[in-house]
Amino acid sequence: MPLLRSNRSGYSRPDRACLARFTRKTDVLIDYTRREFGFALFSTTLAPGLPSVGMAGTKDSVRNIEHQLGSTEISGRPSRIIALEFSFVQALDSLNIGPIGISDDNEPKRVEQLLARKIDFVSVGTRLEPNLELISTLAPDLIIADEVRHAAIYSLLSALAPTIILNSWEGDYKTIKNSVVTIAQALGEKSEGERVIADHGVRFAAMVARIPIDEQRRILLAVATPDNMSLHTSSSFSGSVFQAMALTPAVESSKAIESGAGLERLIAVNPDILFVAADPGGTVFDQWRDNDAWKGISAARTGAVFEVDRNRFARFRSLKTAEMIVSEVLDNIYNPK
Repeated sequence: MPLLRSNRSGYSRPDRACLARFTRKTDVLIDYTRREFGFALFSTTLAPGLPSVGMAGTKDSVRNIEHQLGSTEISGRPSRIIALEFSFVQALDSLNIGPIGISDDNEPKRVEQLLARKIDFVSVGTRLEPNLELISTLAPDLIIADEVRHAAIYSLLSALAPTIILNSWEGDYKTIKNSVVTIAQALGEKSEGERVIADHGVRFAAMVARIPIDEQRRILLAVATPDNMSLHTSSSFSGSVFQAMALTPAVESSKAIESGAGLERLIAVNPDILFVAADPGGTVFDQWRDNDAWKGISAARTGAVFEVDRNRFARFRSLKTAEMIVSEVLDNIYNPK
């Protein structure tokens, strides 16, 4: 029984009935885990086949980390970290930390694509429904989870290890940057997180400086599925990156994603520049682009429609993603090959 129910746009939110059954089941699991595997929570010996990331830090500092659902006390330097969203994986990587467990949607190549290299980790299931039993056996000392996807199981995660809840799925550019600093603080290295943000800011500004200051066109990222498109608004990660680039998002909204958009809605929005993110396989984009109505959209008329990878543009939200978006805009709009 899936924990979350998908809508036609491909995005999901918790199904309350399923969550209730899942919670009852997991309460039993945690009780069993404490009795049968409790020793693992204090073990410094990894099970065969698990990646080694070194012993826990020797720092004795105790700090309270403020996050979306309150405050979590963390002592020492966590080293056995579980990351339940791709943005957290990239944040840890920028701090030279490799998580021992990742919710990779059972697609390890996504992590390789995210980091541009292979790393050793244990898959702990999907981002929508992480495997708590497996997480328990990994004996984590820190879990980083997403507010939208994991708030309902926060207490269950907290029973396994200190857990911080951050906003990744609906996080804008500023939120993602703040999350890097929060994660660094959880590791006892806040100043390093601030340095990472500062270095990123220099690179980002240097690229943005190449965009003409008189640019007036409206830009949009749309995720195409077999049934419709989801429009990423000014409040989304990509939309807020566009704004940081001094570009104008085509859809202004306090809601990050406008789901279920049909061709009529896209015509009404009429973006001047359109990035269409899709997974491999057929989508409505393949159906619409030969339609005369589609050809009347400003971006289609001027040849400013670009197909891009859904992982890189929509599933990954990180400092590197922001830099990639700027690079793609520069390459496609201002320096076409």
